Amino acid sequence: MKHKLWIAVLAMLCALAFVFAGCSDPKGQQEENDQTAPPPSASGQGSALIAYFSCTGNTEGVAELIAEETGGTLWEIVPEVPYTDADLDYSNDDCRANREQNDENARPAIADEVDDMAAYDTVFIGHPIWWGDAPRIIQTFLESYDFSGKEVYTFSTSGSSSGSGAFSALEREYPEIDFAENLHFTSSQLSSAQTRVQNWIEELGIVNDEQANRISFTIGGETDYATLYDNSVARDLVSRLPLTLEFSDYNGTEKIAYLPDGSEDWDLSDAPSSCTPSAGELTMYSPWGNLAIFYRDFRSSNGLVPVGSLDDGGIGLFAAQSGTFTVTIMAA
Repeated sequence: MKHKLWIAVLAMLCALAFVFAGCSDPKGQQEENDQTAPPPSASGQGSALIAYFSCTGNTEGVAELIAEETGGTLWEIVPEVPYTDADLDYSNDDCRANREQNDENARPAIADEVDDMAAYDTVFIGHPIWWGDAPRIIQTFLESYDFSGKEVYTFSTSGSSSGSGAFSALEREYPEIDFAENLHFTSSQLSSAQTRVQNWIEELGIVNDEQANRISFTIGGETDYATLYDNSVARDLVSRLPLTLEFSDYNGTEKIAYLPDGSEDWDLSDAPSSCTPSAGELTMYSPWGNLAIFYRDFRSSNGLVPVGSLDDGGIGLFAAQSGTFTVTIMAA
């Protein structure tokens, strides 16, 4: 009798274990999530870090402009022991800043650390000019991380002196770091900082990660935007821009257009084979090769490739059009 009871108990425990295992199966849950999650957004040429040390706000202002232009991460180099006004009284030979600059071994401690420096391909380092050189805390920063494989740009600010000497000194001291270029501002040049930064970033060919996957749609005098997904069809679309297409309504659900040259040869190398479009979804229907912008939700469709998602205003802009209408599509 006891033997039969134990068998029954063991059977019950095994059954419960199986039920709980099924409820908490991470693989099964992941597969479900993979089916419902939207495609990831495309990225640019890799993330940029804009690290800066600023005492008066001049270098900080330039850093903010670079972050805006590149879409990079802004990170302030904050000293563990903050500098006081007395520390920065350069007329006093014994002030802290002067003592540090006169001591080639001085390495002021930094209060925090960069999260995951390995994630950044490009690093901008900004600083003021102290007696013709970068402050010693910049050396602390450079010696705190591995810059292998990273492109490093510097930017600097001063009252009237040049930044070339400081840049050359860093190049000599850290030959293992790939210092690419320096952008310097004197006080009189700060008023044109935005234009100079924009031109500099454009010359460097650095893509803004936040804008690299954005396109615009212009209908009449109105323009709206979409964010592209990271797949071969989305990249193929960008390579064809700018485009001017004739859209028309289809099935009271979507607006469709064919390429002007009749080309239906899209790159499907890593594109999903189907999707369930929602209002505002930009897609490509592979059997016909046409673009389709949905202004109403629709059912799951084989051959429909998700390409991107319109901003909220874009849905109404397309839905309001009747008949055949012209759309200009450009990189944002």
